Amino acid sequence: MADLSLIQPSIETARLTLDPPSEKDDEAMAAMLSDIPTMAYLRFKTKEESGGWTKAEIVDRRETQTKAILEKRGSTFYIHDKATGELAGVMGANVIDLESRNAVVGIILWKKYWSGGYGTEALYELMRGLFDDLKLHKIAYETTERNLGMRKFMEMTCGVPLEYIRRDEFICPALKEWVSLWQYEVFEDQWPRIKATLLENMKRGAAKHASK
Repeated sequence: MADLSLIQPSIETARLTLDPPSEKDDEAMAAMLSDIPTMAYLRFKTKEESGGWTKAEIVDRRETQTKAILEKRGSTFYIHDKATGELAGVMGANVIDLESRNAVVGIILWKKYWSGGYGTEALYELMRGLFDDLKLHKIAYETTERNLGMRKFMEMTCGVPLEYIRRDEFICPALKEWVSLWQYEVFEDQWPRIKATLLENMKRGAAKHASK
């Protein structure tokens, strides 16, 4: 198999490293995706009705992500805490259409990384790569109604309005209730403004952290 680092090199930020999928994170990834507090707004992904993610399911997930990277139709970054090396989350573009220049993106962070600007730090690099490097026209974020943190990031931080709601898209097996998806879309002409905002937010966050 080709070396993933040659196709999707690791990225280092102030506090994180964003790395290609690796089997060394399989155990931690299974724990994160099975953790109900972390997955509070993504309960349909926990597989809790069957006892959580199995090793075989995690390996299959990673191999699917790896294949998408190799075929240049998707990207996945495993997010690590640079200070400790531990898995902090996962993000990427589940779908990249280079012909139509669009992508669907998402992020999952361990709950202890929800505050402190870690998500902003990671998503800035994801969007920078998609817009500045791949020259995409549009990226779409899908989230759920209850995920107020992501909705605030899109609407308040990025200044992007809700595009539309896909109501009752599917059933959550664990809760046995319908899940609606809220979609936000960011276009290439919006990116310079959003990029400046995120950089300024990260600069203020770094200064606040340094003063403690």
